[in-house]
Amino acid sequence: MSDDDATRPVPREPATERLGAATPHAGSGQAEDSRRMTWPWIVIGVLVFAVVVLLVLLLMRPGATPAGQATATPTPSATPTEASTPPPAEPTAEPSEPAPPPAAGPVFTSFSAEPAIADCSGGVASVPLVFSWTSEDATEAWIGVGTTNAQTAPYESVPTSASGYANLAYQCSEASQVYTVTISGPTGVTHHSVTIVRG
Repeated sequence: MSDDDATRPVPREPATERLGAATPHAGSGQAEDSRRMTWPWIVIGVLVFAVVVLLVLLLMRPGATPAGQATATPTPSATPTEASTPPPAEPTAEPSEPAPPPAAGPVFTSFSAEPAIADCSGGVASVPLVFSWTSEDATEAWIGVGTTNAQTAPYESVPTSASGYANLAYQCSEASQVYTVTISGPTGVTHHSVTIVRG
């Protein structure tokens, strides 16, 4: 080597080449990234495969029930006791028409007494009276004077219907007098009273 060669500067390598030697190639970085992204997918695939295998094993075992269908698990029946046995249900009565009211007894369909005012002028002692009545559902009848119940204080037994009954007279010595016809039948007793006054 000559002295000229010793003093000549040694050519340096470009900086880019040195840097290129120190840093990894771009291709190797991409490979690492793709490897990093592949691992999660591999793990997910393994987990999905394991779940599928478990489901298949569960469905293939004897006595397995298809998914979505519930199995009825028999429960031990309780021994009937007074506490666990419900009382028998009371029969519910169906609504029905209300019962008709009981019959009130025989009825008078008409009643009259003449005259309503006794004419005692001229010094007469009594004035003849005429009674008429009709009734329904009566089997017996009585007429009484001075009472509102001719059955307990009868003057005379009479027919259940009468027209022109004239066996009674108004006594002019009285200011007024009550006359009652009582009828009786299978359903009860009914009274009809009238008061005649002196005129």
